[in-house]
Amino acid sequence: MIYTDTIAAVSTPHGVGGVALIRISGGEAIRCAAKVFYPSSGISLCDALPSHAYYGNILKDGAVIDDGIATVFRAPHSFTGEDTVEISCHGGVLITYEVLAAVLAAGARQAEAGEFTRRAFVNGKMTLAEAEATGVLLHAKTRAQLELSSPDARAVLSGEVGSVCCELTELLARVAVRIDYPEEDLADIDEEELLSECRALLARVESLVSTYKTGRAVFAGIDTVICGRPNAGKSTLYNLFTGEDAAIVTDIPGTTRDTLTADVSAGRVLLKLSDTAGIRDTEDKVESIGVSRARAKIASAELLISVHDAAVSPNGEDVEILSSSAPVKIALINKTDLGSASFADEYAALARERGAFPVMCALSEGKGFDELVKIINDSFTDGALRPGTDAILSSARQHAEAAEAKESLASAVNALSCGMPVDIAEAELEASLSALSRLDGREVADEVISEIFSKFCVGK
Repeated sequence: MIYTDTIAAVSTPHGVGGVALIRISGGEAIRCAAKVFYPSSGISLCDALPSHAYYGNILKDGAVIDDGIATVFRAPHSFTGEDTVEISCHGGVLITYEVLAAVLAAGARQAEAGEFTRRAFVNGKMTLAEAEATGVLLHAKTRAQLELSSPDARAVLSGEVGSVCCELTELLARVAVRIDYPEEDLADIDEEELLSECRALLARVESLVSTYKTGRAVFAGIDTVICGRPNAGKSTLYNLFTGEDAAIVTDIPGTTRDTLTADVSAGRVLLKLSDTAGIRDTEDKVESIGVSRARAKIASAELLISVHDAAVSPNGEDVEILSSSAPVKIALINKTDLGSASFADEYAALARERGAFPVMCALSEGKGFDELVKIINDSFTDGALRPGTDAILSSARQHAEAAEAKESLASAVNALSCGMPVDIAEAELEASLSALSRLDGREVADEVISEIFSKFCVGK
């Protein structure tokens, strides 16, 4: 893909601010900007020094509409790899879009969502994995997401994928010589060495695939449900996670009647959290609807956090909740700070029997919350992984390509172990290389690229 036109967009958020930035990129970017921006020094932007900021006036239809700063970046030394100009003006909504209108009238077209970053990818300024991480960085909700989408983290993932691709390419070249010239004694690799190298590459790809457990928990999030009988402390826990009084808390059973949802962080893990109505039989039609919704949420949860009142003996609802098929279940045995908490041990035994982690807590005082967060992180992330040092897969697309590469390498190892012809192993190695190349954008369909960059904002 080759871009020949020039694009422009406002690259700062919509709204009033001190400064707004209009970005222009493409072969005619500098000439286009020179028709709009006139440095006070009298120099034309066409003659401007690269990476130097120039103060001047911004004109539209021959009239000065604002003053500001323009910076010229000449290809290939720019974000997109093309000639680029960034014009900073005052950050009023009207004046910002007046400046953009002047730039568009000078010959640029409105950029599409993610088009600047897409051009950076097409022009080799970043890999597809780095571009995806940039998109995550723009929408980051947690500190862990910031860490795993940082420039260092992006570079590590691309570096690891690139390294494996290079080794696979070199290995395939040696295998091809062996296959194509069997009688020329040109091959420098035998079956034993080939098998050893394939196993080593398989181990690296397996390690990479395993990181998606952490990447998914950090980026995509875990469907999490808070549940329990009425008045057990569910809404108090929900408020602890959100850091605000998002859910009404009273001592009246049945206060929560509908499902409340929020994205919250629990250590490194993003929780797609739902607070549900208390599970009980009720004649109240509205509450009954809430209970039905709660049961539906429980049935689909990846992480179930059940809250139990230690002063009340377990009943059928507690057994129902703890019998959920959720992959991870945590039973918070609440109000253990009260002298009436006589059923705490009974709840703990029930939780263990049903495969749940029991946690003694007093949610009104925040006690037990840190232990809860630790269990969540231990269950869904690998604490040994270090952002910026270890390569970590962050998207389902990346995981799918890495898993395919792993499967092909495993097939190659199996073929060689069973004494099959080297040609079979070569085909599997080529399939593995192709999958890894798609992961990092070396061989990826244009539809996939379009889907990735469509999630970016305009101006980025």
